[in-house]
Amino acid sequence: GLRFNDNVPVKVITLIPDELKGEDADQYEVIGVKSTFRLAQRPASFDVLRYDRQIIKHKGSDTILPSAAPFNVLDKSVADVSFIVGMLVDKFQYHLPLYRQHQRLAAAGITLSRSTLGTIVARGIDLLYPIVDAMLTSILQSQVLAMDETPIKAGKAGPGKMKQSYFWPVYGDKDEIVFTFST
Repeated sequence: GLRFNDNVPVKVITLIPDELKGEDADQYEVIGVKSTFRLAQRPASFDVLRYDRQIIKHKGSDTILPSAAPFNVLDKSVADVSFIVGMLVDKFQYHLPLYRQHQRLAAAGITLSRSTLGTIVARGIDLLYPIVDAMLTSILQSQVLAMDETPIKAGKAGPGKMKQSYFWPVYGDKDEIVFTFST
């Protein structure tokens, strides 16, 4: 789970149910608040977003209505979309490994397990597959295709030795690029 100390800024977002906004709003009363916490990221800092969801009861029937959690791109995740994007950019664009991102979170007063970070990265990558598939489909429909075979050393051929692998960026006439990799 997500744990954080008092030094971490918490931004409170109050969600008001539709029942309290309509013409029959006087038929309901607020009897409590449920809070959902998500870890968000701003450049060079972290925030915890606290969504306060009002628990309401219909006055006439004493029926308590459920308070839905706010939408998130990853269901049942403590990570906000800003945190997911920040992690993926740090990992894949800036080559910041997860253990260093974990250390940075700890230095900011946030406790989140490394396995949770790995799960967030894996689920975030899964969200990108439709984009890659659409780009590859568009490239393959192009009139002109280009490919560059770039040799790289990756994977282990033996103790202390890397094996020859290839990195293939595929280009279409629409300036889209899809990368494939083979070892």
